[in-house]
Amino acid sequence: TQSRICYITRVEMESVAGLAENLSFVRADAKRLALAQLLVDEGQSKLFAGWSPGGQAEEEKQSFFAQLDTLDSNYPGGLGSYIRNARELLQASARGENPLAGWTPSVPEDGFQPKVGSEEFFEYEAIGQKAVGDCCFVIPAGGLGERLGFSGVKFALPAELLTGSCVLAVYCAYLQAFQEIAQAATGQSRKIPLVIMASSDTEAGIRELLESSSHFGLDPAQVTVLLQQKVAALANSDALMATDGPYRIATKPHGHGDIHFLLHSSGLARRWLEEGRQWVLFFQDTNTLYLMTFLCSLGISVKNQLQVNSVAMPRKAKEAAGAITRLRHTDGRSIVVNVEYNQLEPLLLSAGQSQGDVNGPDGYSSFPGNTNELIFSLPEYVAELSKSGGQMPEFINPKYADASRTSFKSPTRLECMMQDFPKILPSTAKVGFTRYPLEFGYFPCKNDIATAARLSAQGTPPHGAASAEAAVYYAYCRMLQLLGANIAAPDEHHWRGGPQLMGPFVVLWPDFAPSLAELRHKIEQPENWRLAAGSSLEVRGRDVRIDALDIQGALRISVAPGASLHIKGRLEVRNRGHELVALTDAEQAGDASEELRIRGFRRSEHETKVIEVKGD
Repeated sequence: TQSRICYITRVEMESVAGLAENLSFVRADAKRLALAQLLVDEGQSKLFAGWSPGGQAEEEKQSFFAQLDTLDSNYPGGLGSYIRNARELLQASARGENPLAGWTPSVPEDGFQPKVGSEEFFEYEAIGQKAVGDCCFVIPAGGLGERLGFSGVKFALPAELLTGSCVLAVYCAYLQAFQEIAQAATGQSRKIPLVIMASSDTEAGIRELLESSSHFGLDPAQVTVLLQQKVAALANSDALMATDGPYRIATKPHGHGDIHFLLHSSGLARRWLEEGRQWVLFFQDTNTLYLMTFLCSLGISVKNQLQVNSVAMPRKAKEAAGAITRLRHTDGRSIVVNVEYNQLEPLLLSAGQSQGDVNGPDGYSSFPGNTNELIFSLPEYVAELSKSGGQMPEFINPKYADASRTSFKSPTRLECMMQDFPKILPSTAKVGFTRYPLEFGYFPCKNDIATAARLSAQGTPPHGAASAEAAVYYAYCRMLQLLGANIAAPDEHHWRGGPQLMGPFVVLWPDFAPSLAELRHKIEQPENWRLAAGSSLEVRGRDVRIDALDIQGALRISVAPGASLHIKGRLEVRNRGHELVALTDAEQAGDASEELRIRGFRRSEHETKVIEVKGD
């Protein structure tokens, strides 16, 4: 974008109402002067209109410039670039321009689709086992759970009620398990870095969660929390910044695409490269299924030298989830990238595909669904960050007040997305995707119980707490089934969030089963495993082997680090077990905890057989 070049003279400064009366204060500090000049140059003079005369409210004015400094230093190219980029996109929006004009969509045909449990799958997992020690894990976590009806950070949500473990505890347990796998595969001990991108809304809660839980067993030095700053909100199509009073710029989140800028500006990405690390996994904060198939996905990236590998799943047509799409431009460019669901339909229609996005014979769209799990090759990633400064393609979505398309119902802002990184890559970059069955796909906990019920009634994934919990149990059941175990089929349960298929309640903790290959080594006779309907199974412990199980009830196995357990022959469990019970109206209205109200049910534990082996 070509910016206007304007040298601001003393006369021009004096002509700005509100600023003219405060020139002595502004000129007393070089940074304040530069920022004031930037605002006038970029058409923001109205921001000074409500200022009091010089000598008054100086603390508030200092705070105003301090906020401007933060906004300036936390955007690639500075605040001036932000305003100019916003103005350009707002003008394009006002003209009704299509941001994907010139691009034609098609279903990508060059992805990988390993059959889970096949020899090909296990071969990829073996490659991933050798490479996982050279990985770095990155999670954007800027949002609170208020949209769910949960007041805390989403990391603190229980992944399921059987163990009650929060989402972040599960992620950290996988990291520890992967470290053990890497050491066994390579003979080298290496800690996997974990970066969490927090916002001002979530930083305190995430740090408190980590510290109160002793970082869930991780070394505090391997965990970094990066603070994502917000960007200026915009009041009109001229990109005038919105205010919260005369001395405060209104701000809004910029989107999880900021993670790339933060990894670049913090120097972390380059430091990892200098340490010899090779891969970066990006994923989000409420879907613990990501890591069940991660070693296979990593193996695919390694073997095929992919610069970017997006993990995908089946998706319903018109589902509110992005689609992995091949886009071909009229100038010859071609990329495989995520296209947001609200852009895909008009793009298909404009390309002459009159039916738009429709389900095929299998009941799913032909466009794979984006899960927001991406694996990047670190050397190429760092090289691209050096070129771009970590700036992602941006978009804007103003809600116009009227047909003039100049004023808004409420302030808007520029946004960017983590998964848009492939858009800035050269056409020669090796970008691919890996698709898994739905049971190992994307089941985030992001909608409140009423929204989940509405979506379920429409036949689209509800993405609520109940469906996320059911998905955890079912994924572990499928892992056992793929190895030959006899697992009861799920039954339909009716909750306030809609009907939900739920089978046996199974949680195989990451130290026991961080991958399907590791689980295969732990189960001697999978064909002699049987879990009846309504049964519960929880297994924790790295050195655990189980020949055969027959469960009609509940079993909990816990083996401490350094201890071992081998269950020889068939272990038979018969007890009253656990059940999920729908909340009463009083419980749903507030008598139950938030963790239960977002689900609509609670777990009632009647009887449990416990096998516990303690360490030295």
